[in-house]
Amino acid sequence: MVLRDTVRSSGMGLLAVVSALFVLPFLSPSAAAGQALVRQAAAPEVMTAGRWARDIDLLGAELPKRHKNLFFKISEADFRKSVEALKAGLPSLGPDETLVRLLQLVASVGDSHTGLGYRPQRGLPLMLYWFKDGIYVLNTTAEHKDVLYGKVTALGGRPIAEVTAALASVIPHENGSQVRNQVPNYLADTAVLRGLELIPYPDSASLTVLTESGGSLTAKMTPIPFSSKPAWLVESTDDSAVPLYLRKRNVFYWFEVLPREKALYFKYNSCQEIPGRPFAAFVRELFAAADAGSVEKIVVDLRHNGGGNSAVFGPFLEELKKRPAFLAKGRLAVIVGRRTFSSAVLNALDLKKSAPAVFVGEPSGGKPNHYGELQTLRLPESGLTVTYSTKYFQVVDGDPEAILPDIAVEPTFAEYRAKSDPVLDAALGRRRL
Repeated sequence: MVLRDTVRSSGMGLLAVVSALFVLPFLSPSAAAGQALVRQAAAPEVMTAGRWARDIDLLGAELPKRHKNLFFKISEADFRKSVEALKAGLPSLGPDETLVRLLQLVASVGDSHTGLGYRPQRGLPLMLYWFKDGIYVLNTTAEHKDVLYGKVTALGGRPIAEVTAALASVIPHENGSQVRNQVPNYLADTAVLRGLELIPYPDSASLTVLTESGGSLTAKMTPIPFSSKPAWLVESTDDSAVPLYLRKRNVFYWFEVLPREKALYFKYNSCQEIPGRPFAAFVRELFAAADAGSVEKIVVDLRHNGGGNSAVFGPFLEELKKRPAFLAKGRLAVIVGRRTFSSAVLNALDLKKSAPAVFVGEPSGGKPNHYGELQTLRLPESGLTVTYSTKYFQVVDGDPEAILPDIAVEPTFAEYRAKSDPVLDAALGRRRL
């Protein structure tokens, strides 16, 4: 049975300054049900302790009523205690500290779909990604060219392991993949960094990297508005210059036949329809291409799919089942990763049930069994929204934290720099493991 899960993407959203190649625009994981759900908070100078307290009271009263099962991880007593502690501390908290405590409160629920719809306003001019061998700077501005392609070792003078552990507390997550997905975004957010006391001042931060030449370099960086369009050092507008999996990132679904490998590569980026190009029609084109050529293998790439409506994928499953050749062992590969979330996890499980598919990549960011089908609660004083789950999806036995790949492959920074895709290579059998 194909389940419907109305939440959309983990890690998709609004912070374009943090995104280019690997890192998708930023939202808290649960706030990605669409940009319309995210409202900017009132200006900090008009958000008094009293106004924050009214929002927190509303949150504390309504979230337990509305969520399918708010206390599946945190106890009700601990949740109530955290609400009261946050209210009591408001007079001594600045705006960044208040924001962080609110993020932590909602994240403590332990549901990746339940979180604060927070839109950051400014941060460090960095594009970052967490590779197998560490967090690297993929892009910055000319002023900081010396840190480009450096491996981040410290922020604000604190070791990066300490920083990432602190940032995990504001990220709604159910497994480590979700944390690895979101941490690079928060590393650029000076409001959150300041609220966690990881940096001493909101208007600057020091970043220490291990440079490509092997030396250590510390740069003092000043935040920029996320609404600005800085002149990035690395141009990323030419799709032909990057591997397949980094092309057409804003296209919900597309495919390409790989004649040399006798394979069809199907990139499924979002579980929603393209206006004017229904998914069912697209699937007919895809299988017509597979049937017409010498295609012996299909690779379904879900590594950047954060969800949507799992029922959209139905036509692909129907057509796949009509072709026994692709249901044979070794003829279907599925790529999953830290951004495979929500409905995309359900679709991956559908593929696992339909055929002896080989799963390649990283553990998924979403759990197979999870809370979802979002609704939103608006906090009237701040204008912030909180998303919450109204349904539980029990789709597999037990309670695994993620879909685990049969063939585990996590790219290194060197492979990224070489413009290679070791994950697709493994899925196609081109890589020796």
